[in-house]
Amino acid sequence: MADPGVSAGRRCRRPSRIFRLAAGAAFVFATLAGMAPLAAPALRAQPPRPGSPAATTPDAFLVNGIRYIDARPFFSRYGLAGEWSAPGTRLVFSSRWSRIEIEHDKRDVLINGVKAYLGDAALVRQGTLYVSEPDTEKLFAPILRPAGLKVTRPLRTIVIDAGHGGKDTGTQNKALGYDEKNFTLVVARLLQAKLSGGPWRVLMTRNDDRFIDLGARSEMAAKAGADLFISIHFNAVAGPSAVKGTETFILTPGNQRSTGADQRTSADAKIHPGNAHDEWNALLGYQIQRHLMARLGSVDRGLKRARFAVLREAPCPAVLIEAGYLSNAAEARKIATDAYRQDIADSIAAAVRVYAAALDTAGK
Repeated sequence: MADPGVSAGRRCRRPSRIFRLAAGAAFVFATLAGMAPLAAPALRAQPPRPGSPAATTPDAFLVNGIRYIDARPFFSRYGLAGEWSAPGTRLVFSSRWSRIEIEHDKRDVLINGVKAYLGDAALVRQGTLYVSEPDTEKLFAPILRPAGLKVTRPLRTIVIDAGHGGKDTGTQNKALGYDEKNFTLVVARLLQAKLSGGPWRVLMTRNDDRFIDLGARSEMAAKAGADLFISIHFNAVAGPSAVKGTETFILTPGNQRSTGADQRTSADAKIHPGNAHDEWNALLGYQIQRHLMARLGSVDRGLKRARFAVLREAPCPAVLIEAGYLSNAAEARKIATDAYRQDIADSIAAAVRVYAAALDTAGK
């Protein structure tokens, strides 16, 4: 569950740890193709205020202060050609390696079959699809061309954070006797074992059943000199529920709405320490969600943005993973099995290797 200091429309709590790995550049680009997960409900965008859009160029305009650009020229720079799958509503951009599906007035998109959420809904005007410029810079560009990202730090230390612990049980399924804190620790240990023995130092915020304050988790990562932070969680909703699936959270970029927010607030303008890593967060989060979907076969709840405490204060690229819903009896029983927890750890480790390979080739 996510931490309580942030509203996210879910009952989540705290974050856990980080990891990285190295591989070849060819592996990075090959992994951008294919692998289609499931789709989820869309969020509707706020309609622009009457008279607020101000045309600036034929290829761009403003909506409530947000600059929108023509999607076709942007994606063409990455070798993707656009074709309407539903004229005037849904546009598909594709190349040999990538496929991106974007729909008018929707915030959810599909990137190589993986659901991800925009900060602002795409818009169609006079037969042209527009996307917000911040989304092109902080979501699409890092995923489509990681080689173009600036490397600010090599990957040496990975911190894995097992959510909750001690007096903080996390989410629960009382009928089945399951506590989130126990499952997060098991997965964190499996992940540490999977990533150890390579070129990185792999640490954990906790290796037993103890309570650690949210702020202390980020501080531990900073003191360890973490270059990657991965926080592991399991979700729940109140009462018996059919809600299930897997979602990966990264920090919401400054001046954008979090995925669970319907409207902008003044707090959205604040820049947090973790925002220094927005582009790498996007690549890391996408790869983790993609690998989890490919291996687990769970419902794809998407790559989402939130301002959880451990993400806000992260000293390095960071993600918070909600690997499933303990409130869903069928999914909870899967999570309770050794094989499923190993699949979660293996998926995250594979994603870290892709991320590390991208890091090795970026800017060269």
